Amino acid sequence: MTGWQWFWTLVGYIVFIIVLIFLYFYKPFEDLFNTVIHGIGFDNAIFWVALIVGIIGFCTYHWHAYRVHIVQQNSIESVVLASLRGSTFVAILLSGGAALQSVQVLCVYLLRPDYALDAEFGKRLAAVVALVILTGVFCIIFWLLKIIRPAKEKEA
Repeated sequence: MTGWQWFWTLVGYIVFIIVLIFLYFYKPFEDLFNTVIHGIGFDNAIFWVALIVGIIGFCTYHWHAYRVHIVQQNSIESVVLASLRGSTFVAILLSGGAALQSVQVLCVYLLRPDYALDAEFGKRLAAVVALVILTGVFCIIFWLLKIIRPAKEKEA
């Protein structure tokens, strides 16, 4: 990417974050959101952001892989490997977002005035540990996919 592409990408991310912050604190949007999707609130906002970014990233990554590996290089093996890498990275993003969300839920539980170290605390702590382990497994899979190189196609 050139310098201007990096600049506009950074500007786009900053605008995206500002819009998310604005929507998070804008009461009419929260009311509309709760009316449209009943029962869902902003107490799980971390996972919602990870989910939205994951979906956009998944679509963008696969479109880029298609353009580079199918249109320009005409290599099916490369697009499959790139697709696996992209899907694994989105899995890291989603499981990492879920882990952060579970840490937030655990912290909110601990900040309540009547908390206790009981079975409920154990369930929340186990969820954090399980999601961190799952994120680590996806990171190892992503690393393995990064070191795999597609085989050179045979010259006919």
